[in-house]
Amino acid sequence: MDLLTPDGPLLCIDTSIPVGSVAVVDPAEPAGARVRTGSNARAEKLFVEIESLLAECGLAPGELGGVAVAAGPGSFTGLRIAASTAKTLAWTLGKPLFAAGSLLCQANRASDTGLPVCAAFDAGRGEFYAACYRWHEPDSEPEELIAPGAWDLESLCRLLEPLAEEGSLVLLGQGYLNSREKLDERLGAKISQADEALHAPDARALGQLVLAAPGNYLVREVSTFEPDYIRVGQAGLRLSQ
Repeated sequence: MDLLTPDGPLLCIDTSIPVGSVAVVDPAEPAGARVRTGSNARAEKLFVEIESLLAECGLAPGELGGVAVAAGPGSFTGLRIAASTAKTLAWTLGKPLFAAGSLLCQANRASDTGLPVCAAFDAGRGEFYAACYRWHEPDSEPEELIAPGAWDLESLCRLLEPLAEEGSLVLLGQGYLNSREKLDERLGAKISQADEALHAPDARALGQLVLAAPGNYLVREVSTFEPDYIRVGQAGLRLSQ
C-alpha cells in the first residue's frame, strides 16, 4: 500500500455547487462507503452533516485517516466553506489533507465508460466551468483532454467537438442539466446520455480518486491551501447565491 494512503476512513467533502455531498470512504472497504447529499454549502449545516455522518458510521473524528476536499472550480461560497472546514479538521486532528479538482470529481462518476467525460458547472450568464477527461481503465489516472476553465456555450462546444465521434461523449453535472437543450442541439448525436443519477455530486467519487493515487492529491502545506476559483469575479459570486 502507498505510504501516503490514509490509515483509516477518509472524510470527503464536496460543496462545489449549492447541492453538496459528504462521504466516509474506508480504504479497507471502499464499496461500503457512506454518503449524504443535500443543501449543505453553509458552514454550520456542513459541520452538522459531518457530525451526523460520523455518528452514523460509528466513528469518532480522531479515528479518521484523513480529510479530502473538492478544490474547485464552482461556487465561491461553497468552495470557501468546504476548504475552511477541511483545513480546520485536518489541522485539529493532525490528519493529512487531500484535494482534487471539483470537475474531475464530477467526471469520475462516469470513469467506467471509457469515453471522454466532460463535467460542467454553471458559472453565470450562460457560461460554464468545465473540463474533460478520459479513463482508459477504471481506477487508473485520467487523461486530461480539456483542462478546467470557464467558457461560453459556443466556445465549449468547439473544444468538445473534435474529441468525440457519434455517441461517444458523456456530459455530466449541473451546468449540463441547466443547458441541456442547447448543448444537445449543438453537439447532437455525439452525446452519450448518462444515467440521471450521475449528474448529482457524490463525495465518494472524490474518495475514489484520492485512494487510487493519494500522492497526487496530498496537500503539502495545509495552512496555505486555497481552492481553485478560476475567477473570483462576478460569475463566481453569482454562483454562490
